[in-house]
Amino acid sequence: MRQFGTITQWLYQRITLILVVLLCLGTGVALSGTFEFSEALVKAQALQHARVSVHTVKEAWFLYSQAVVDRLNTLDTVTISPNYHQITGGIPLPATYTIELGERVSQIEDGLSIRLFSDYPFPNRQTTGGPQNLFEQKALTFLKQNPKNSFYRQEKSSGHLVFRYAEAIQMQPSCIKCHNTWPGSPKTDWQVGDVRGVLEVIQPMDIFVAQSQAGLRSLWLTFIIIGCLAVTSLILVISYLQNANQILQTKVAEKTSALIRLAHFDSLTELANRRCFDQVLDQEWRRMERQQQPLALMMCDVDYFKRYNDAYGHQAGDQCLRKIAQAIQDNVRRTGDLAARYGGEEFAIVMPNTDHYQAWRVAEKIQQAIWALRIDHHHSDVAPQITLSIGIASRIPKSMDHPTHILRVADNALYEAKVKGRNQIIVKLPETLQSSPTEGLADLTS
Repeated sequence: MRQFGTITQWLYQRITLILVVLLCLGTGVALSGTFEFSEALVKAQALQHARVSVHTVKEAWFLYSQAVVDRLNTLDTVTISPNYHQITGGIPLPATYTIELGERVSQIEDGLSIRLFSDYPFPNRQTTGGPQNLFEQKALTFLKQNPKNSFYRQEKSSGHLVFRYAEAIQMQPSCIKCHNTWPGSPKTDWQVGDVRGVLEVIQPMDIFVAQSQAGLRSLWLTFIIIGCLAVTSLILVISYLQNANQILQTKVAEKTSALIRLAHFDSLTELANRRCFDQVLDQEWRRMERQQQPLALMMCDVDYFKRYNDAYGHQAGDQCLRKIAQAIQDNVRRTGDLAARYGGEEFAIVMPNTDHYQAWRVAEKIQQAIWALRIDHHHSDVAPQITLSIGIASRIPKSMDHPTHILRVADNALYEAKVKGRNQIIVKLPETLQSSPTEGLADLTS
């Protein structure tokens, strides 16, 4: 035991050194993680760029095939051929058009290459139209079996890192007749969906790597600066804590007590606040679900309170809310019941082990107490004094339900009470969504 105490004391005396070491280790781990993240980001950027390039060329191919070739195919004066350069009035086949488009893009973009290759190249492309290397052979084999997927990898080429990406080109219905009947076609039994070829994009990764390395240098410099600042801050903070530990403990205890109260109570009405209400509703919902007992929820809204604020001022409005809150609290006395300020001029009451009739009786007492306050409100359309509209929902919680369900039903009941003229109590049962009667309230406004 004494040895353990000695070790603890030794660690405490060297806490600054230990924290600095841990900070350095953490920084090292973070730097290693950023390097791996950078590699992944470079690959993701290259993949996205290649995918966009392939899809762009594909769309150009399909657009040319549908918007040009299909429309001109019926004209006798137009000949569609891979050797269209040698024919008057000739236009290229869609595949020829795509090949030449890829060649032009490759000439414009430094290091970028777009190729179309196949197991069955046309006679004029026998030398260059088939797979030229191991990657293209593997890509063709894979994409024949998985035409909806893509095939890619990064590799070294002429001392540079490049990204190679390939997608299958499948035979379309509009192309079947041409390919199966053209005199020079190397294959005449094509079916819709057959892989007719592969479109490949080869792009250098130097620009992505350079951007990533620049970002890493900036990030590492930031880490170093933050690390230095953190070490300095640790030394200063630990020095201060060692000298003021007792004072801070006392202040923390005082602040903690105040924060607990602020976290659970509304400062104006001294009722529970919205956060406390949400926690208690969820807690009581689960408790009533286990016990299979009813839970009632009451939503209250002060009628025409905005008009009251506008007419009598916000200070009078705050005083009015305090009196209403006190009247509500005086009539919610059972252990486990919670009265809360839901927001603005709205109040909510959670009542476990309470059915809809019991909740309605409590609501009736609250309305009578509010009426007894005799708070003048000559701008109300309901009565010459402050009144309250109340919506109630009650049910036995079920496992498939959520507390928000009963909250929504109670809120709908409150809305209905306001629509029907306010200063009313509306009870809704979630199972039936039917209003229950509110007899005995007519004398409140007399």
